[in-house]
Amino acid sequence: MRIKLELEKEGKDLALPVHYNQIIQGMLYRSLPRLLAKFLHDVGFFHNNRPFKLFTFSKIFAEKFNIHNSTAYFKPPITIYISSVIEEVSKSFAETVLQREKIILNRQPLTLKSIEIIPKPKLNQINKIRTLSPITVYKTIEKEDGKKFTQYIFPEDPEFNTLIKENIKKKYSIIKGKELEDFEFEIKPINYKVKPLKFNDYIIKAVDGEFEIKTDPKILEAVYDAGLGAKNSQGFGMIEIMSEN
Repeated sequence: MRIKLELEKEGKDLALPVHYNQIIQGMLYRSLPRLLAKFLHDVGFFHNNRPFKLFTFSKIFAEKFNIHNSTAYFKPPITIYISSVIEEVSKSFAETVLQREKIILNRQPLTLKSIEIIPKPKLNQINKIRTLSPITVYKTIEKEDGKKFTQYIFPEDPEFNTLIKENIKKKYSIIKGKELEDFEFEIKPINYKVKPLKFNDYIIKAVDGEFEIKTDPKILEAVYDAGLGAKNSQGFGMIEIMSEN
């Protein structure tokens, strides 16, 4: 279930750090019932001992914005998308926002202008998509000395396709309660740029842009609101359909 929020602000533009994902995530957790927020934050849903949150959110959209001294200034109204394959998460968030009619971002109050449930798009075997938040794909490598490091993978590397496919299989297993057999999946870049973002003082490398995805539409529909790739709950991997083929 996907929700579109449009928020107003009186006075000056909304001022946020350039790397604001953690602020949006914090707002989302604070807008959920305490026990649900604690479950998502501390536990999540597991596949082979690996937790998945099964929600994601977009970057901030505004008619005008500029960056000065590591601060982003957004001219209201602003738009944010929030989605989860767990309907209770999206519904609880929407209910809280409607009741409060205000959201606080970086100590700045914003007023709810509109809230909308976005229906799932009609999906085909081949779909063109654009990122509403950048996709990150990585693997953890252990060096000879036993230390581990994160290697980010980009669309020109065949592993980009492989790792997204494997990630989809895990999410699908949690969502549908059954393992997904091998399936056709191909993601091709149309145009993109690498976008490094900081979260919890760690730099995460991701890609923003347009892609073409070829897969069973029922599989893509199942994971659509969970996001593609990794770190979805940190504001990565939200996509929208550009056009139907």
